Amino acid sequence: MTASLVGLLREGLLLALLLAAPVLVAALAAGILTGLLGAFTQIQDPAIGLVPRVAAVGAAVILFAPSIAHQLEVFANRIWPLVTTVAAGR
Repeated sequence: MTASLVGLLREGLLLALLLAAPVLVAALAAGILTGLLGAFTQIQDPAIGLVPRVAAVGAAVILFAPSIAHQLEVFANRIWPLVTTVAAGR
């Protein structure tokens, strides 16, 4: 494995973490808020926590989709020349 492939793999993993971050943060924030609401009202129904988390994740996906798509496009444009080089055996 060459150094460029290792660097590319590292960059791809970091990109995956960065692209997942807004969705995960939205789910975390919604989970904390619904957990606090459930603790204050003493309602322990799991659906009360699930519905706001799903809505927050959906909103985050819709809100951040253009940015995620742009970052994926930039990464793909950088990786395709390397893929053809590796496939050619050079």
